Amino acid sequence: MILAGGTGRELSVLTRHRAKTALPFGGRYRIIDFCLSNCVRSGVNDIAVLAQYKPKSLIDHIRMGKPWDLDRRTGGVFIHQPTYYGEATQWYLGTADALFQNIETIYESDADVILVLSGDQVYLMDYGDLVESHRRSGRPATLVCKKISPSQGGRFGMVRRSGHGLITEFREKPRSASFRYASLGIYAFDRRFLLDALGPDKTDIVFDILMPLVDQGGVTGHDFDGYWEDVGSVGSYYRASMRLLGDRSMLFETGRDVFTRVEDLPPARFARSSAVAGSIMANGCDIKGAVRNSILFPGARIGRNAVVEDSIVFSFASIGVGAVVKRSIIDKHVRIGTGASVGVVAESAPGAVSLETTGTEKSPAKGIALIGKSARIAAGVRIPAGFAVEPRVNIRERKR
Repeated sequence: MILAGGTGRELSVLTRHRAKTALPFGGRYRIIDFCLSNCVRSGVNDIAVLAQYKPKSLIDHIRMGKPWDLDRRTGGVFIHQPTYYGEATQWYLGTADALFQNIETIYESDADVILVLSGDQVYLMDYGDLVESHRRSGRPATLVCKKISPSQGGRFGMVRRSGHGLITEFREKPRSASFRYASLGIYAFDRRFLLDALGPDKTDIVFDILMPLVDQGGVTGHDFDGYWEDVGSVGSYYRASMRLLGDRSMLFETGRDVFTRVEDLPPARFARSSAVAGSIMANGCDIKGAVRNSILFPGARIGRNAVVEDSIVFSFASIGVGAVVKRSIIDKHVRIGTGASVGVVAESAPGAVSLETTGTEKSPAKGIALIGKSARIAAGVRIPAGFAVEPRVNIRERKR
């Protein structure tokens, strides 16, 4: 059961039109690709994706599941959304409620262990190890945990463990530095226990199911020491992307392929006028300018004398002649005009837009500019660092 219904509010304009799990990552992937690929490599071929918020991009991407070899007669991948059953339509009220609204899927399964996974995380894992660890424990539930630095504890649900791996305490984002293990939001449940635990009065997996079970001594921890990142904010998404440029091996291991639906495009083209360093380029890119320390998705176009630096450019975005883009995330089908700049000037500079300009707001990540899908930035316009431009907005206004 993959939880994929979050709104992704902290990702600002990047999730105005798509589910967080459908956010592009790493030059060719979507975030959910990592969870789906982990499942397939681990022999888990019966998958329900519980979607809710703006699921079109997610549905278009997954389709019948062919890239993951999930287009099969038995099992496969299915996308479940809140459904009308003759009474008032009820959106998923939380993680446990999402499972309860799809409890028939659990009832009809012949599995003895149900994995409950978050679809908005970037990591490589063999769930077979988790299942075996869970079975050996003899407990109703197992959660995956990772040792982190005390300074990071405020970001996560934190657990305390006994010497035998039993979870003895679970606190949500505690300030105490005595907790060393973060819960990664990856769980294994006995099927019978989960069916009994779910109900109309249960909203959240952590607060309504796991915490009471911890008090009863029913939860064990499974260690994970590999790379893992919850990319639920602009800052964490940007940091994870830039880290990938410096350490490609963190997500690319022999025998641990990440599968995805690829664009049917020709190889990338680099003109004589181009200059590229320390970057990732996908197929279909057309590079005539300079690209440094950046990630370009399929079909991105960089004009002559343009400069793209420390940035992420999504599919089929176009950076015009002489334009400059720094520390920015440019969504799909964006057009940045000749001589325009994004993320490189102060608000007081000539030609810069202000926060009063229609269709702009403050970026949630300091110093990172965001341009929403299909937005148009006219020639000569300057979008300062720390601004966000809404999707499909045409920015022409200048400040005198």
